[in-house]
Parts: sequence; C-alpha cells; structure tokens
Amino acid sequence: MVDSRIAGLVEAAKAGNAYALTQLAHAQALGVFMSRNVDMALDNLVRAASAHWPDAKRELEILARRSGAGPKKLRDCVNVETLRRPPPRRALLESPRVRVFEGFATPQECDWLIERARPLLGPAQVYQDASAELTQHEGRSNSEASFDFEAADVVLAMIYDRIARASGVPIEHFEVGKLLHYKPGETFARHTDFLETGGPMDEEIAARGQRVATFLTYLSDDYDAGETEFTDAGFKFKARKGDALMFLNVDSEGRPDPMSMHAGTPPTRGEKWVLSLWLRGKTVNSHHTPRVTAGRLPPEWYRDA
Repeated sequence: MVDSRIAGLVEAAKAGNAYALTQLAHAQALGVFMSRNVDMALDNLVRAASAHWPDAKRELEILARRSGAGPKKLRDCVNVETLRRPPPRRALLESPRVRVFEGFATPQECDWLIERARPLLGPAQVYQDASAELTQHEGRSNSEASFDFEAADVVLAMIYDRIARASGVPIEHFEVGKLLHYKPGETFARHTDFLETGGPMDEEIAARGQRVATFLTYLSDDYDAGETEFTDAGFKFKARKGDALMFLNVDSEGRPDPMSMHAGTPPTRGEKWVLSLWLRGKTVNSHHTPRVTAGRLPPEWYRDA
C-alpha cells in the first residue's frame, strides 16, 4: 500500500509528469513508504526518459553500463543481477577484521554518486563524549551529505543491494548513506564507529542495534595521502577509485571492538570522496519490516574469507 506522504507523487506520475515518474522510480527501487519493486522503478525511469527528462536518461545509462541508445533499449540492457553482484573480498587485516572489494563500483557510478549529493554538502558531525546528539567537533574537519530521498535513486539502490550481498547484512539494517568529502588538510581524527554502551546511547542501541560494521566505497583516487588508517593496528589503506572496504566494529559476540579505532587522514593534494555506510544489528527504518541479527554479523565474517 502506498503511503499517503507520496500519494501526490503517484498521482503526478500517473499523469505523466517526468519528474514525478523519476522520483517514484527512486521510491520503488529503495522501498521508501512502499514495497521494493526494481522492475517497476526501471519502467518508470523509461517513461520519464521518454518524456525527455535528462536525469532519467542518464540514470538509465549508468544502470545499463552503456550510452548512445534510446530509453527502451537501455532498459533492456540493465542486468539487475549483475548490478547486485559484488566482487570477491580479500583479507587485509585480522584485528580489526578488514576486507577489501576491488572494483566494487564502476567509475561512472562513483561520479554519479558525487554529483547527486555534492549540492547537499555541509560540515560533518559526530556523537561527542558518548552523547546522543550530533555536533561538530574539532577532530573532524571534512564535509558530508546524507543520501536522503532527495539524493537517493535507483543507482544507489543497486549499490545498496551489492553491499548487502557483500556483507550479508540486509539493507533494512543500513543507516542513511553519507557522501564524505575531504579537501587538502581536512581530516577525521582517530575514532571508533561503534556506539558507546553504558550511557545515553543504550536506548538507541536497544531500538536500532549496534553499528556492527562500516562499509566504505571510495569514489575518487586523484589525491595524495588521505589514507584510511587503523591507528592501533598500525595499518594504512589507500584505495583505487571504485574499491570498497568493510571492517567490523564488533567481535563475534557483538561486543564493541576497540581495535577498530581508525582515522581519515588528510589529503595533501586533490579531493577525496567516499560513500560511507554504517550497518546495524537491527532494522533501522520504520518503513521496513523489522529484522534482527542479534547485533552480530553472519558467522562467515568471523572465519577466514
């Protein structure tokens, strides 16, 4: 059943409004206030592109992984199974447990995600001193943007599905993705991503689960320095454009792992762009059917990959 909050969008789409068709396609692909239906989402993108909406046409080209064809031909070239399939993971570190997926996203997907969320960039925030409130902090000078409904789309939905398969964590457990941007000299000082227990965050953890893992997709590589550093492990990682990194924030019992301490070091030249996603132990969004993993990842993540 369609939520009343987007009833007007549905009616405008039925009337052939190209913008509404594109937005409805995004809602259908992401399962926002309605059941997920990627086939219907793609069909609505075709309708919008056929009505000469350029954003819909370009989105179809990203999904089809080709250009120079009409909307219907592009739709025929979209292979949803291929878009959802992640590359194999490779072990980088055991404590904390870190894995890399080389070539996780295409260069076109990377550029598309940057373009989608760049206009929404603002100062990045953190949970400070175990507080439940997000604030700016001197240890984090980079900027960020949320992939809320305004920026989310079918391309992002397919990347989320790819992340779900790579991690074994259902998309219902994903926080809203963030576009992270680092200019030269900007940094995110050493920190952990798990939520602190035994304080103000306990209610949040009980409701929506611990941040069991972090998944980073690197959208650019034309910068110097700017590594992701696991400070207590003495390990730095510099990705190529399109590579992804997943690391666990909890141990096999679901307890916060202090060895997951890490930092986003500052680039000395160029700009660093990252899609950052936190994976929870419980369903995050109220419009999804609740699912629980007891705060832990699938068992294979604690065995040799």
